[in-house]
Amino acid sequence: MLGAEKMPTSKERLDYIESWKKDNTDLIRIRVPKGKKEEYQKLAERSGAKSLTAYITSVLEEKLKEEH
Repeated sequence: MLGAEKMPTSKERLDYIESWKKDNTDLIRIRVPKGKKEEYQKLAERSGAKSLTAYITSVLEEKLKEEH
């Protein structure tokens, strides 16, 4: 194909993603009591969040807005 860019390999793609995450995000790890993760995931689903991480982030952002 003329003008087509070379498609990155799976390893190149994964390396790019990891590099992007390192440069653009912080990692927060939390531990919760056994059995709570599933409860939290169900709560996130009921609220319409895409993921538990998205739900937790939205709750924290709401709290920050309340403070300001």
